[in-house]
Amino acid sequence: MKPIKKVALLHSLCGVGKASLTNMLPVFSTMGVEACPIPTVLLSTHTGGYSSPARQTVNAEYIRACAKHYRENSVQFDAIFIGYLGSVEMVSAVRYFVEQFPKAVVLLDPIMGDHGTFYSQLDANYVEAFKKLCPYINVILPNVTEAGFLTGTPYKAFFTQKEFKGMCEIMHEQGIQTVVITSACTESLTKGIVISSGEKMELMEIDTEDAEYHGTGDVFAAVTICSYLQGYTWKESVKRAHQFVRECIQETMRHDYDKREGLLLETKLSLLV
Repeated sequence: MKPIKKVALLHSLCGVGKASLTNMLPVFSTMGVEACPIPTVLLSTHTGGYSSPARQTVNAEYIRACAKHYRENSVQFDAIFIGYLGSVEMVSAVRYFVEQFPKAVVLLDPIMGDHGTFYSQLDANYVEAFKKLCPYINVILPNVTEAGFLTGTPYKAFFTQKEFKGMCEIMHEQGIQTVVITSACTESLTKGIVISSGEKMELMEIDTEDAEYHGTGDVFAAVTICSYLQGYTWKESVKRAHQFVRECIQETMRHDYDKREGLLLETKLSLLV
């Protein structure tokens, strides 16, 4: 039996401003899971608050070459995390990567938009490319905007539980086993998390802070997948991830910390041991 689990992380890498791989790697190490970073985009900073960052897109063929090299050397992954990809070509390359490791649990954070709009350089073609990836996904972690893009549901501030159930059903039909929709709001619930396994959908009420920071989604995803690999259910893993992110937000709010820097993560990592 292997002493630790191994996870491939296909995601962007930014130098300053804690987000993407910069946030995920310390979480994985602290929780005793081996992280294998495979950058999809290189950024000098994250894209919020630092004007236009220096950017270097990784060639999609590099991702395919990585997969081939790992196969040639009998490398296996217990799980694969898919984050920001940035282009239709990269989505196709990542689909090839996932196909090479059919035994791995695959978790997708379809980072493509928020508040009803696409992030820069992304559009409907990007969504269609992601739909071809969906049959390979065990768990998806979209926000409400991204869930709407993937299901053809127009964005609005509030949805009913029936509408959330409809979105989940469409994603299940696309081949996804477990759906976790974050920032889910109804008229009676300021913010919650939807989790659906196909047989059952639950809207979990959560305690939140009146603040938003870059990189929270990356920390949430990292704790979720590491918790699952430690033996927790997906629901338990999501709850643990939310609680840790909330602790980090509270810690950040207690200090005069430049919001562009993201979450004050380092001082709270011990909670994950």
